[in-house]
Amino acid sequence: MDFLSTVKGSMLEGFYPAGWDMARIDECCEKGVSRENFWHKDFTPIECENVNDFDTLMGHEIALAIKKARDNGEKLAMILPVGPMGMYKWAVYFLKAWDVKCDHVYTFNMDEWSDSEGITLPADNPASFEFSMKQAFFDKLGENTIPPASAILPPRIIFPHTPRRLQS
Repeated sequence: MDFLSTVKGSMLEGFYPAGWDMARIDECCEKGVSRENFWHKDFTPIECENVNDFDTLMGHEIALAIKKARDNGEKLAMILPVGPMGMYKWAVYFLKAWDVKCDHVYTFNMDEWSDSEGITLPADNPASFEFSMKQAFFDKLGENTIPPASAILPPRIIFPHTPRRLQS
């Protein structure tokens, strides 16, 4: 039993964009961590035995990237997924343990949805990904938190041509 043989007739049938080649995606995921010749020389995946290991290791990597940028006096832009979310508990744990301020960090929610004009849900809407990130990560950092999203321009200003591209 696998995704490709069970998706037909399920609630996920027709959910993913029509152009996605699910067989190719499945093939890619099955490769595991064997090195590919096109990978960057410094890229080394770490296999996780379960989601708990993934949460801990990914949280550590997020926190470490933030700490290294702070130590080097650099600004850091990160694209963070809104799911899975367990890694943020660990990122908070490490950042607090190391007492790392995050005012040099700028984040983008990988999965935030918008309408055709590029307008996202308000940050206080429980269905918005920004709300979820505040709950799981930003608010839990306390005084060391990443600057509030209100200081960041909305997508329609950052990406003024996005709606036109979507229409074409």
